[in-house]
Amino acid sequence: MRIHPKVILKLMFYTIFLIMFVKYAFADNHDLNKKAFKKDDIIEVNTGLEKFNVVKVSKQDENTVWSKEKERFVTADGQWCFVTINIKQQGDEIVKKEELHCADTKFGMTKNEKIKELEKQIELEKARKPGYWELFAEFYYRDSNAPIYCRKYARPDSWFKRPGNVCLKPTGEWEVIN
Repeated sequence: MRIHPKVILKLMFYTIFLIMFVKYAFADNHDLNKKAFKKDDIIEVNTGLEKFNVVKVSKQDENTVWSKEKERFVTADGQWCFVTINIKQQGDEIVKKEELHCADTKFGMTKNEKIKELEKQIELEKARKPGYWELFAEFYYRDSNAPIYCRKYARPDSWFKRPGNVCLKPTGEWEVIN
């Protein structure tokens, strides 16, 4: 039994159409939904001490106009504290609340504080230990008759895309040689 080519083409067209329809209908497009991130309106907030304009974008709580958590700090008695600032609309009034949260331990550091602490640890480790190329240069140049250790590197901005040369000094630093 032979199937006519037009029937095969129709079947392929309907299959592709069905796949595209299902993909479009059940697409998970909430992350690119512009309505969810639409700026509702600009509100002028006057807290008595400060006066500024705020863009209302919060979707989880309709009454929250603006919310921010400040960096953590240590008090004189050794407690770790941070301040949260919430500006909410309660009825016809706009209320600014600053809440102080404290704990006896360092638990709950912010991401920026953790990154800074890790960077300090990395710098300390680098200061204590020689790097890979320093060790390699020390091993490679141990013999006084060793030739200079060089490598080619890509130069995509050069004419004709010619590679450059870089050579390792006995101190473990790389030097560009033309």
